[in-house]
Amino acid sequence: MFILIDVRSFQEQLDYNEPMTCSHCGRFGRYEAFVSGSRFRLFFIPLFTFGKQYLVHTTCCNSWARLNPEKGKAIEKNRPVHIEEEDLEWVDTGYSADLRCPNCGRPYESGTNYCPSCGEPLR
Repeated sequence: MFILIDVRSFQEQLDYNEPMTCSHCGRFGRYEAFVSGSRFRLFFIPLFTFGKQYLVHTTCCNSWARLNPEKGKAIEKNRPVHIEEEDLEWVDTGYSADLRCPNCGRPYESGTNYCPSCGEPLR
């Protein structure tokens, strides 16, 4: 007799899109919410989930942040939620700290010819 059990990680996008102005790049974009974690499965049927966390992705500069769990649970239950900066713990900002505009000091992506914030030529 075979018993198939496994632990598999997952990441699912939640039904949430909020327009915002990014605090990292200064451009307009959207917050997209995700839930990730691991599932213990028996015969391909998920029995329980552990290590669950809620993540937010910005569409403007591809930054990632951990979201406050209470707000993440509310988004998962399709309740109206507004994400504030203090609800986020930034993990990956999508920008290098070394690349900053000499005119306004805002970060920019490598390979950019003009500052996305002030429009001045770079280099």
